[in-house]
Formats: sequence, C-alpha cells, structure tokens
Amino acid sequence: MNSEGTGKSEAIEMSPLPPEYFFYLQYHLVKQRELELSKVLADLELTIAKWRILSTLARLGRSSMGEVADFCAIDRTTLTRTMDQLVAVGYVERLSDARDRRQTLLDLTRAGRSAYDTAVAAVVGFNEKALVGVETADLEALDRVLRKVVTNVIDDRKWATSILRFEKDCS
Repeated sequence: MNSEGTGKSEAIEMSPLPPEYFFYLQYHLVKQRELELSKVLADLELTIAKWRILSTLARLGRSSMGEVADFCAIDRTTLTRTMDQLVAVGYVERLSDARDRRQTLLDLTRAGRSAYDTAVAAVVGFNEKALVGVETADLEALDRVLRKVVTNVIDDRKWATSILRFEKDCS
C-alpha cells in the first residue's frame, strides 16, 4: 500500500537490496498472492494446495501420484491426504493404470475442471493486478532471469526443462 493506504500501484524508490533478499522478496510476493487467492478459493472448497493440484492436473492431464507430487513440490503423504479431500468433493478421480495396476492415476472430473476454470479466472485477475504498470520489456527480462535462476538451482536438466515448460518428461 502507498502512504495514503489506498493500495494503488506506485513504485517505491530505494537503493538496491542486498543479494540475500532476492528470494525474500519472492517469498513475500507469493505469500501475499496466497492470502488474496485463499479468499476466492474458499468459495470453491479449495485451499492453495488443492488449487495447485487442480492446476497441475489441468495442465498435465491424467498423471501419477508421483508426477503430481513432484510438480506441486508436495510430499506424498500430504498429497494423499489432500487428494482424498479432492476425491470426496468430486473434483478428482483415481484410476488404475491399465499397464500397471499398482500405479494410481489421477484425473480431473467435470466438476474439477469447472472449479479449475473458476479459480484460474481469479489467478489471472490477481496476476493482472500485480502487473499493473509493469512494461512488457520488464516482464520479458523477469521471465529470462527467473528461467536462468531455475536452471541454476535445479541440477537435473531434464527436470528443470519440465518445470520451465510445465510438461512431463521433457528432454
């Protein structure tokens, strides 16, 4: 918020932050986003964790528990508990893999797709609010920087590519 408390977008001029603040700023941005989106998602019986799962399944399609856990950066125990809740409200279904019956696959139901479509509109709205006044060239530069940082911190090139493309099994 600006000094008048209106919440209008104004750049705050200051000296460059020390290098250790790079992820600190990102953390606060993500935290604020989660606080705002949580209010909208609650009407859909979704939490941020549930939203991430729906979003991942919407993007990747039918996926294994391991794939969803990896893309959502969530441990399998938490994923199982959250998945039980999504199945209970009818947003996700569990399926057996025809090739390997030990493998459980997850997929969005029609209701899950509808919840995703409603939630993604809120996400897009937040993104638009967050990016007011940000020039296209700055967004492109930020995109390049974040992609470079991801490739720097994820040693596995194939996994980094999968994360950057939000696709399974990238080579």
